[in-house]
Amino acid sequence: MRGLALLALVGCGGSTPSHHVPDEYTGCGGDEQFRLFDDFEPSATVDDTRAPALTQPTGSSFPYSPKPVLQWDQDPNDPGENDGDVLYTDGVGGCNMCCPQFNTGALTSLHLPPISGDMYDMQFYVDGSYVHRVVTTLQEWTAPDELWLSWKGKTVNLKLYRASVLVNQVKEGPFVASRPIVFNVGSQ
Repeated sequence: MRGLALLALVGCGGSTPSHHVPDEYTGCGGDEQFRLFDDFEPSATVDDTRAPALTQPTGSSFPYSPKPVLQWDQDPNDPGENDGDVLYTDGVGGCNMCCPQFNTGALTSLHLPPISGDMYDMQFYVDGSYVHRVVTTLQEWTAPDELWLSWKGKTVNLKLYRASVLVNQVKEGPFVASRPIVFNVGSQ
């Protein structure tokens, strides 16, 4: 009976998703972009000239304290901006086709209007197992304290995807580097 239930569950929904629901949405990231990444990542373009490139901190060993802020360029040819290129304010108090619920971290349940610009999907692995996922429009991120503590003394692999979207539709990408970003977190 259990086998039939599993078969029915898999049969009704197509293939089982290969990724996990994000643990955080930051900037103007939301569930609409998460779904785009999940739909398009299986056919992502591996291209080191168009994938995001980690710029800070440098090296492959990061101190445990102080906790670093990860920063990346949109791609090796375009640094972009730390707060990304998705409009989150129009500078006059109103907000037409921008992201008024811009947030700097954590998981939120707000529904955002359609956005345009570059989106990033950060997928973290420790010892080959998935541990955390962030969907964001920002080009910087720092781990929550509890997560950073769990990485103390460990090697972390990060797959960082970028997709350009236009009104919540993939315009270009996603792009991912040929190798994950690998760093060691210090134990002190």
